[in-house]
Amino acid sequence: MANRLVIPESWNDPRVYWEKLRDPVTVERDGFTIVVEPCSPGFVHAATVDDVVRVLGLIPHDDISRIRAVALRQPTRKQRILACVWGRLAYFAELGTAEGPTIILEAQPVDGSVTWPRSMTPDVAEELERLRTDGHKVTGQRRHWRIDSTLASVRTTQLFRTLPHEVGHYVQYDREVRQQAGDDAGTLMRLQDVYFTKPSREKEDFAHRYAREFFEKMIDQRRVPFDRLVHVPRMKRVGLDPEWFAAS
Repeated sequence: MANRLVIPESWNDPRVYWEKLRDPVTVERDGFTIVVEPCSPGFVHAATVDDVVRVLGLIPHDDISRIRAVALRQPTRKQRILACVWGRLAYFAELGTAEGPTIILEAQPVDGSVTWPRSMTPDVAEELERLRTDGHKVTGQRRHWRIDSTLASVRTTQLFRTLPHEVGHYVQYDREVRQQAGDDAGTLMRLQDVYFTKPSREKEDFAHRYAREFFEKMIDQRRVPFDRLVHVPRMKRVGLDPEWFAAS
């Protein structure tokens, strides 16, 4: 059926859908490539380019030495329905001139809200509590939980939790695959097979722990949280529309 609810693919373009950005703006900042896709009406990039670069600068160099790109992308309606996420790690992506491991943060609705069923697994219950801690308003209703988000709460989730969480995924891969394999291509392929067949719970636990320990350490050093970094003239100078970041 032509209108079936699936994320479309193209036989002529082997890239994954999250690599296909519409009219992106590329910003080079402090050794990182930040690729920004324009937001659709009603959506916003909660973390600014300066926000992202500030947090990346706090992460140990060895952990991000191979992660040189971050994409701020706008998901389509179907993608939000079928694969709604705060962010993801692409172990390899092609985004214009940027190639390699890439962290992707997705634009979110301005003052958005979602509902989750009352019945949930322990993992989902833990995530609900994390969202509450991030500042999202969580309200129990008769048949579901309602989660109301603001620009500030989405920024907290994506900048201080999702971004280091995705770094954590790459750190685990790097330690267990690339570093162990060295220059041996056969060993690399074998270790990659082992890594990508690990239970998702094991990989998520590692990434959650990495993000939590990073954030707690930065809080102790009083380096996070920090106020939103919005510099409108600099945004305009590099071709970014401040409205994508809900900045006036």
